[in-house]
Amino acid sequence: MADVARESGLTEEDVTRYFAGRDDLVKGIAESILSLIAGFFEEIRREESIPPLDEVVARFARAVIAFCGPDGPGRLTPIYWASAMYSKDMAERAKAPIEASRAGWAEIAERERTAGHLAPDIDPDAVGTTLVSLVPGILLQHILFGDVDAEIFSRGIRDLLESRRTIVASPMPLVAGHSIQPT
Repeated sequence: MADVARESGLTEEDVTRYFAGRDDLVKGIAESILSLIAGFFEEIRREESIPPLDEVVARFARAVIAFCGPDGPGRLTPIYWASAMYSKDMAERAKAPIEASRAGWAEIAERERTAGHLAPDIDPDAVGTTLVSLVPGILLQHILFGDVDAEIFSRGIRDLLESRRTIVASPMPLVAGHSIQPT
């Protein structure tokens, strides 16, 4: 547990306050992640109309950042992920939160498509699989650099979506006399 405390930046007292041993730690992190993900997607499901994807991403980023606050369990998540690469048991425990996140993002992508926020030809499952990567991206950048907030992720998604609309609306010149045509 001392290694976990040192690697997470928490005190050993903080770690042992939450977890009696390594198995409790792994189980607790998995349950915390699953609870965060389930709560987030349930909140979105209850909304009558879905906000644009950049707003959903901002809300998700705020939840992840809060989860990895100064003494939050999110600070231990990278250790859990690393352990899952070497332990079948931990890998099995890691699957449930990832699968729940993929399904939740795929559902959001479908609702976004239906609302006209995303193109009608998108693959919701591919979008869900891609957006799962927001969890480690947000969490690690926040823990390591501390210079990211929810709005930067929102702007990034908005800019990506807007750049696609711009490209589709007007082909970009590639070289004199040629242009990139939307497919």
